[in-house]
Amino acid sequence: MTAREDVAYLVGSECRVETLRTLAEEPLRPSALAERVSCARETAQRNLSGFGERNWVQKRDGAYRLTPAGRMVLGQYHRLERTVECADRLEVFLTHVGDALDDIDPELLAGQTVTTSTSENPHAPIERWLHIVDGVVDRYYGITPIVSRVFNEAAERAIGPDTEMELVIDHSVLETSREQFPEALELALELDQFTLWISPAELEFGLTICDDHVWVAAYDELGNVVACVDGDDETFVRWARDIYDEHRERSQRAESENVSIT
Repeated sequence: MTAREDVAYLVGSECRVETLRTLAEEPLRPSALAERVSCARETAQRNLSGFGERNWVQKRDGAYRLTPAGRMVLGQYHRLERTVECADRLEVFLTHVGDALDDIDPELLAGQTVTTSTSENPHAPIERWLHIVDGVVDRYYGITPIVSRVFNEAAERAIGPDTEMELVIDHSVLETSREQFPEALELALELDQFTLWISPAELEFGLTICDDHVWVAAYDELGNVVACVDGDDETFVRWARDIYDEHRERSQRAESENVSIT
């Protein structure tokens, strides 16, 4: 039997998956197992026979129990199941976020708060960001592929006299800022605690690290935020800081004297 055939055998019946789960809790005789799994005794016996052929279960003192191989198979099945559930939950986000999350564990993403734009509330991801960036913060690091009045005004309210703030944008965002928000750009560049970085490459995703909370955004082709993932999990925050550092290191610092506003 091949690995593919073994996988097909396991997932071919929910009863078989449930059998492994039940035996992971305690050894059982076929009759008790059938009752716990809610299947016929003959079905339970056939499943046990198939598992025995694959060395996933063994019989001892009349009761069947999982082998180390059976526990390994069950554990990996649970992981695959969680991954599929995560992919489904994050479908919109993963479709639009580009390559930003290639190196992140999907289970880590699944543990964060996921917000998706809907027809009933198309601005839900932005509202989530506004909830996070609410009031003066100590540290604000961001990456953004767009510029908007909503983001500018909220970020301005978050900056206090002691706030450390950095922002990475690309050349298209810089040009838009020059054309549509020249006063805001000039004011930001004059702040001692604000540093603007210009990425040489076009940015595809948004990232905000607000103190110890992270918000990652996915945009559609029109620049609308369609989904976001946020949280304060230590591993998630560490990953976000690494992503930010990588983009900042590839970027050029913008100074007020070399960024023409007019």
